[in-house]
Amino acid sequence: MFEKIKNTAPKVPELVMDSLLKAMESGDIKMNEEIPPERELAVALGVGRGSLRESLAILEFLGIIESRFNRKVVVKPPDYIQKAIPFIRLSNNRDTMPDFIEFRVATEVAIVELACERATDEDIAVLEEIMSRFAQNPGDVSSDVEFHTQLAKASHNSIYAIVIDLINSMIQDMRARFFELPTYHQVTLQSHRDILEAVKKRDKALAKKEMVQHFYNINEFFYQQNKLPPEN
Repeated sequence: MFEKIKNTAPKVPELVMDSLLKAMESGDIKMNEEIPPERELAVALGVGRGSLRESLAILEFLGIIESRFNRKVVVKPPDYIQKAIPFIRLSNNRDTMPDFIEFRVATEVAIVELACERATDEDIAVLEEIMSRFAQNPGDVSSDVEFHTQLAKASHNSIYAIVIDLINSMIQDMRARFFELPTYHQVTLQSHRDILEAVKKRDKALAKKEMVQHFYNINEFFYQQNKLPPEN
């Protein structure tokens, strides 16, 4: 039913979607029909369950599948899936990383300004707990990702929260490679601290400044990691 994926870890979401598309075109999977359970599907595709779970979350966000009683059901036709594949493909192209950075600057500046207005004591406590974990573990990619996801939740804008969660899933492989750089953890930890302190002070101008600086740092790390000269 599904074609096995080989040596494609950075491209799992795209290839899961492509495999689903082929299964629908061949008639093996039909609309409003359940796809196999995660364990069975991971074996069929030859991928880890963690990567598969992230891929299915992206497909669910895009409205291709729905969760019904702990099962995943396909709810979109093949032509819809075909149009969605280029969106997933963006995350596999190194050349699109600057575009992701530009998008995130515009989006996360708005998020942090709203967080200054709307973050509750509980939101702040969660962010501080994430920062504590990130400080204790220099290789903790998940805490790096979770900081931005939780900050979006602290904006109390459901669209921002969902979009940032999706973008984080799409670029997680790229972000993980930053941890190979010797100063990434230290610089990013301090940047996150500065952003959080600005939010706690409810200082929107300072929060915006710190967020822009954070993404300036990310841009520098990206070009350093790829041994390219930074763009001015």
